[in-house]
Amino acid sequence: MKKTVLALTLAAAGFVAVPAAFAQDQAPASTAQQGWYVSADAGYANVSKGPYDDGKFTGGVKGGYRFAINPETSLGVEVGYQWLGRLSAQSQYADQIAGNSKSKLRGSTAGLDLRYNFNPSWYGELRGGLFYAQGEGITNGANPEFRQFNRTKYYAGAGVGYNLSQNWSVGANYDYYAGSDNGEQRVMLPTNKYSLSAEYRF
Repeated sequence: MKKTVLALTLAAAGFVAVPAAFAQDQAPASTAQQGWYVSADAGYANVSKGPYDDGKFTGGVKGGYRFAINPETSLGVEVGYQWLGRLSAQSQYADQIAGNSKSKLRGSTAGLDLRYNFNPSWYGELRGGLFYAQGEGITNGANPEFRQFNRTKYYAGAGVGYNLSQNWSVGANYDYYAGSDNGEQRVMLPTNKYSLSAEYRF
C-alpha cells in the first residue's frame, strides 16, 4: 500500500511538473528593460519660422527610471536639459534690430519614454512631456523687436536604436520642441531636432 501511494504521488508530481516545464521552455524571453538610465545626445536643430530660417548644433542630457510593463515594452519617467542652438536672423529682420538679433533656446524637460524591443538588439521608442522653454529672439509682426521669454511648453519625439550590450545602446532620434512665447507679436522658435544618442543603463 505504501509503495502504491508513493508511486501515485511521484506520478502526480511528474504530471504537474512536465507541463509546467514545457510552458517555461515555450515562454518568450523578456527583452523589456527596467532600472535607472542616463543618456546624452548631439545633433542638428532647425527653426524655419518668421525671422529665423537657420540650423545649428544641439545637444542634451537626460536620466530616468524604466518600468517593464510587458516582456517587450518598458515605460520610462525621465528629466533632462536641452540646448537647442543660437540662430542667425534673416537679414531683412536683423537690419531692423540695433544690436544682437540671434535667437537662443534651451530648457529643462520632464516626460515619459515608451520603448518597444523588436528583438534583443533593436528597439523603437516614443517620448513626450513638458519643456520649460527659455528663449530669446526677434518677434514676428510688422514692428519686430528683440525679447526674452520663459514659458512651459511641450516636446514630443520618436527614435530607433540598437543595444550594444546589456548596459549600452545607441540611437537615432527626431524631436520637436514648442519653443515659442505667447501673444500676437511674439518670439517663435518651434524647433526640429535630429540627433544621435548614447545611453547607459545601470
